[in-house]
Amino acid sequence: MRNMIKIILSLLVLLILIVGIYIAYVYLQYNRLPDKQTLSIKKVEHSKQISANQAYKIMTFNIGYGAYPADYTFFMDGGKEVRARSKADVLANLTEDHRLLTSENPDFINLQEVDYEGDRSFKVDQPNFFRTKNPEYNSSFASNYHSAYLFYPVTQPIGKAKSGLLTLSKGQMTQATRYSLPIETNFNKFFDLDRAFSVSEVAVDNGKKLFIYNVHLSAFIKDEVIQAAQLTKLFDNMKAHADAGDYVICGGDYNHVLSGEAHPELTWMKPFPTAKLSHKMRIVAPTNAPSVRSNGTAYGDHSTLGVIDGFLVSENIKSLNIQTVQNDFKSSDHNPVVMTFELTD
Repeated sequence: MRNMIKIILSLLVLLILIVGIYIAYVYLQYNRLPDKQTLSIKKVEHSKQISANQAYKIMTFNIGYGAYPADYTFFMDGGKEVRARSKADVLANLTEDHRLLTSENPDFINLQEVDYEGDRSFKVDQPNFFRTKNPEYNSSFASNYHSAYLFYPVTQPIGKAKSGLLTLSKGQMTQATRYSLPIETNFNKFFDLDRAFSVSEVAVDNGKKLFIYNVHLSAFIKDEVIQAAQLTKLFDNMKAHADAGDYVICGGDYNHVLSGEAHPELTWMKPFPTAKLSHKMRIVAPTNAPSVRSNGTAYGDHSTLGVIDGFLVSENIKSLNIQTVQNDFKSSDHNPVVMTFELTD
């Protein structure tokens, strides 16, 4: 009996030691990237001249790191799955994403949840995938999420992940900057690294600048103060460029409803605080089809649907058309949103 007690106590001590070492590892791995970080730009030899009073097209698309076909369910949304099903499945989803890009042929593309070195996406280098297949675009990439190896859930850990925001432009990119967003300061910060938005500057032939913002706000945080602080920092940054008379387009996944019905019981489908936008900015969002589905169940009659993807634009941008590209969530839990627009003098 004594030997049995010793064995049990030894195992308990060993378990506590392992847990303690892991917690120390998570804390030691934790670091936030600096705010206002200059991003490198991958430039192409010949860029399209961007001019006022010409029609251009921009797409925003959260690709869900290539893990979400229409029948996929995600554990943090009440579903069962954690990682992508296989590397082949990731590549198949990315190939479908690329087909959508090719069919729309936009001049500018904002992609979110683009993984690199992610266990959840079988370490497929997704920024390189899209850059290689779209050699006519200039591009910038901003880290928006990176975590230590997460043993959660214990039965099938999500692992280590690095992900970010990829911005592609046929127009000449002259500068790109990454801005850090506020995140929770409790233990949840280890599950929400490293929120940010990027700003890519594009030259316009009338001497003004077009600022393309790419953003993916936090989805599963419950602290409404942090949610509001993220939007405030984004709004203030856009306001400075809009007040200067330059062109501003912000495309992304806001995890707030831009049009249609909100579902406030979900942390990622709350009403968008339109009243807090600068008077020189406005929302342009589709109404033809949903841009996102809930992941607690496979896509179908019981899915919660909404529009949380779209654009914020300055008053000197004329929106000609906007629509969700209805793809029945074949390769992501989001559908792409495309806007045709003009820069006005």
